[in-house]
Amino acid sequence: MNAATQKAPGEPAAHTTNQLAAATTSAKVPFRLPTGLPRVQGRPAKNPRAEHRQAQRLRVDEAVRLAEKYPQLKSLKVALEFVDREGMTKTTEMKYSANLEHAKAVLVFVCPISECCGGDFDLTTKLAETVSKRRTKVAGEMPCLGSHKKASGVVASCRSVLRYTLNLVYSGR
Repeated sequence: MNAATQKAPGEPAAHTTNQLAAATTSAKVPFRLPTGLPRVQGRPAKNPRAEHRQAQRLRVDEAVRLAEKYPQLKSLKVALEFVDREGMTKTTEMKYSANLEHAKAVLVFVCPISECCGGDFDLTTKLAETVSKRRTKVAGEMPCLGSHKKASGVVASCRSVLRYTLNLVYSGR
């Protein structure tokens, strides 16, 4: 072996161009759609709606349970009706009966419009007011404060409205 081709201990071996090409093409690289934005490994793509959902989830997870916050509350039933801004078309209707031992004290319902971003219906303060006044029934209407992009690219306010009824029963104390 001549001195020009010898390598020092710990120095990487020299590869020919063909060896390098074979080494890089044999490694399997996961397929990724070209989005134009670099992705950080282990992090989901940025999406305002997903980020808002995640923030709401964290808020709910950190909240105390209904039974802890309102010990005098025996039952909570909520009737929800989602309509358009004009109030003419009902999009969704649901009834919710809370398990006070497990349900969190944050009462947030997702806007049913899939394109809506940043809007939800938060009845947490309405529940707190109702319990503090020891009311057994309260009804109301709340517009969604979110927005969505139209096909033209213009941002418009959400067109959903929530009609709700809270029915509460208190313990005899």
